[in-house]
Amino acid sequence: MTSALEMKNVWLTFAAADGSLDVLKDISIDIQSGSSVAIVGPSGSGKSSLISVAAGLEKPSRGEVSLLGERIEALSEDRLARLRRGRVSMVFQSFHLLETMTAFDNVRTPLEIAGLDCVEARADEWLERVGLSHRRLHYPGQLSGGERQRVAVARALASDPAVIFADEPTGNLDAESGRGVADLLFALTGDRETTLVLVTHDTEFASRAARVVHMRDGRIE
Repeated sequence: MTSALEMKNVWLTFAAADGSLDVLKDISIDIQSGSSVAIVGPSGSGKSSLISVAAGLEKPSRGEVSLLGERIEALSEDRLARLRRGRVSMVFQSFHLLETMTAFDNVRTPLEIAGLDCVEARADEWLERVGLSHRRLHYPGQLSGGERQRVAVARALASDPAVIFADEPTGNLDAESGRGVADLLFALTGDRETTLVLVTHDTEFASRAARVVHMRDGRIE
């Protein structure tokens, strides 16, 4: 089995008033393609920073990061964007939907940007799969929190990505809506053998992953 993500001796350091702050400390992890991994730990332990570095949103201060078989720590923003386009998706705690677009357009537009085919059919298919066909022409402000996150899940999966990074995807939801979104992520990624890397405070959610990684003080325990 091949690696979807590999990090070797990764550090992330920021300048601080009293010197420097090590947010990630000597992180090494290998995540196999098609697997699900939950990253857990207390607030401030570096979970979201690990996701940001792994997805290429933040460059490490030291170390190596390979995503889908390609070293990314020294890539330009343009090359990173081309690597991720249609192959890497993210689901965030705060939904990140465009308020001026309908649910349908929020799913469709990234597919167009990625240059994929059959974008309207894909968008409709995934809104149906997350149970929101009847809400396709509603705007985010007309949807509940759970519905907005389901749109975000549909948007993330519609491109048939190889990897999904999910950062506290149930963090802003009530318990019932959170379980629904968790069910969707594990069912839909499991069906398609997509690699799922998620950050969560929800121990029940984390326990559903094939592997749980514990972080504390910027390190993997």
